[in-house]
Amino acid sequence: MTSSHDTISKDSEEDIDLLITSRPADRRLSRASIKFFQLETSTRNLSLGSTASTRNLVASLGDSSNLGLIDSEGKLRDDYILQRQSVNRPATLNKIPLLCDLTTASDITRVDGWVFAMLLVSGFSKMSSKTDELNTINVFPIADGDTGANMKICLKLPTRNLLLNPSENILLASSEMAADVLLNGQGNSGTILSHFFVSLAEAIREVKKSDLSVDEFASCLIEAGRKMNDAVPIPVVGTLLSVIRDALIDLQNCRPFETLDVLLSTMHNNCQQELAKTPDQLIVDGVKVLKKAGVVDSGAQGFAYLVEGMYLASIGELPNAMDASIFKTATLLATKDDSLPIHVDHTVCDSKFRYCTEAVVLLKEGVAAKDVFYKIDQAVEDGIGDSVATVKGPAKGGGEMVKIHMHTDDPDELYDILQSFNRDTILAKEKVEDMIGMRDSFHGEHAVALGDAKFSIMGLCSFLPSCYDLEELTSYPIFCVPASTQEPIDMRFVSDADCCVILNQQRHAHSATKYTTAAPNPMQLKIELIAALSKGKPVIVFLLSADKRLSAIGQNMMIAIDLLEEEQQKKIKVIVHGWGFYEQPFLVEAIKCAELGLDVDEAITRCKQLMDHCFSFSNMVTSSSVSKLMSWRPALFPPGFSAEPDSFVAFGLPVTTSDVVLTEFERLSRLMTVQNKALTLEELQDLEVARIKENLQPDEKLSMVLVQTVGRIDYGHKYLQKLKDANVPMFDNVELSVCNSGIEAAVASQWGEMSAVYIVKKVL
Repeated sequence: MTSSHDTISKDSEEDIDLLITSRPADRRLSRASIKFFQLETSTRNLSLGSTASTRNLVASLGDSSNLGLIDSEGKLRDDYILQRQSVNRPATLNKIPLLCDLTTASDITRVDGWVFAMLLVSGFSKMSSKTDELNTINVFPIADGDTGANMKICLKLPTRNLLLNPSENILLASSEMAADVLLNGQGNSGTILSHFFVSLAEAIREVKKSDLSVDEFASCLIEAGRKMNDAVPIPVVGTLLSVIRDALIDLQNCRPFETLDVLLSTMHNNCQQELAKTPDQLIVDGVKVLKKAGVVDSGAQGFAYLVEGMYLASIGELPNAMDASIFKTATLLATKDDSLPIHVDHTVCDSKFRYCTEAVVLLKEGVAAKDVFYKIDQAVEDGIGDSVATVKGPAKGGGEMVKIHMHTDDPDELYDILQSFNRDTILAKEKVEDMIGMRDSFHGEHAVALGDAKFSIMGLCSFLPSCYDLEELTSYPIFCVPASTQEPIDMRFVSDADCCVILNQQRHAHSATKYTTAAPNPMQLKIELIAALSKGKPVIVFLLSADKRLSAIGQNMMIAIDLLEEEQQKKIKVIVHGWGFYEQPFLVEAIKCAELGLDVDEAITRCKQLMDHCFSFSNMVTSSSVSKLMSWRPALFPPGFSAEPDSFVAFGLPVTTSDVVLTEFERLSRLMTVQNKALTLEELQDLEVARIKENLQPDEKLSMVLVQTVGRIDYGHKYLQKLKDANVPMFDNVELSVCNSGIEAAVASQWGEMSAVYIVKKVL
């Protein structure tokens, strides 16, 4: 099914306009249309290594400036396209308001809500710029490379909210900050930070003033430091907790504080001194694990950066202190650091449990937080997990909530315990991360080297597991558009932590919002094509379809290819697979071919063999998702189809090789073929395992199983284990992987759903 692109004549800008305007008059122009793109790119600043603005670029076009960024021949300028490879990503906060000038800290004698907000903005600016470093030096309690990301997501939205809804009253500002941090905190570091900000808000509330003297604010910090030991059952010295505790308690020795600059300077010095102690303080099984790894504690370093940002702002030495891009929606931007690479031994710590598990519980009336903590302590004694961290605080809607962090092998066992204390039918928040998978992926356990590949690859690469995050892969953009903001979010740049927040919001009726998708326009796709071609190799482009009736992305890709120069077009090789968004196995096969040094034609032949004869899948979804899909695309379902409420349905194909090559339309029509129904996901998984074993012929085995889950990655691992326990035939070198889906799951999926794609081959 290799396809050369169709001949589509676009000799002028007017022809492209016609494509956009030839639509019913009552339909609004797509936010991902060519005209929208031109409008956006002609009014926003560039962000990729250039100080030139788009206004200057337009001016440089002379008489052609009325065409936006189109040159005299009616084509978008390639030099501009390359500069726009990193397209501005949507941000609700476009400008940071200057609520107070921290460079005058020597004159600031009182701390109100505005001073508090700017301190947090400055601290977050510094800390977030060091995300990659904090991930790299992450060693304890397990080297899963996420401390920086967790601390960033913990503070990003809460800090941004201080600016979106500023309050001069420090009582309100600190309370809002505490509640938001409690909801957004991720991992050990996030939970401990939550405890700190809740404790600080409680201390400020005790003073009962709308603004505090600097010394009163210092007293509140000291009180918060004293409460840090309550964050975890067994406080560990040499970690984030002990550095916050000791650095803040030591402020007592320097009181009274008259001005803010002195307080910030003292805090900064205290943090640096305590941070330097961590390599000698943290001892695990008799080993100074940080010293052996050659690092300081990553969480403690993150807090030190937070304080350092506040201090640097006070002396006017914090670059980009007012850069609103640090709050861009659903983005974890890579940071650039001119320092030498950090070399860390990540084997010094490990965990006997696989999943970093968190929950937020809205307590029933009459239930105290201590009751929950006691039950958790009992569970730990029974051996269900370790690395427990707990924090309590006021819920925004009234009452109290508690947050629990635990490392465990069975998240549902923890959630079942907590649900008995929860006032709603589901927990306020769930989070499950595969620490072993994260560690292996982050530290290159399954690294693939494609530097010598003979071709590049373009497709839905952002849907692949993180171990395939390779420079040789180009993922074209697809946008999720929440109805609440109508602000397109580029799926490629949504971090796992941000995605967890969004998908948790979708679990609750009061916070859920409708998401739709928007396809990239031809100009955006041309950007990606030119970036891929810049490597000087042929480019394989994977598409669901090139038929405009089946895929807007495919249609726009063909237009984008026509916008290239003739020599560039010759290097583009389009493969149409026809299997919806189940593109991962074909991308993985192309990656394997590239790693083996095969040429582009050999790779296409091998990928074509898989998509024509070896592909199958299972899509296990709730009846609620089925209803959404039926209202969205009713033609995909057989006549009279229905799903029982509160049940699960498995769609899929026979798991066996096929001699018949289906057309694109035939493939699309079979995506909603029902294979099994059940009342629980556990039962449905068992039925699918039995089906696969029955479908496979005696001379067939699975060579690839790629599982994608919505939020609950542990369900995917359970499914793989079921396949193994049932002795489903697999090759010895079978490719097995489990990953969480991205923000696309917010459109039509439910928390806990999963899909699996299979490649079946004959035994030679």
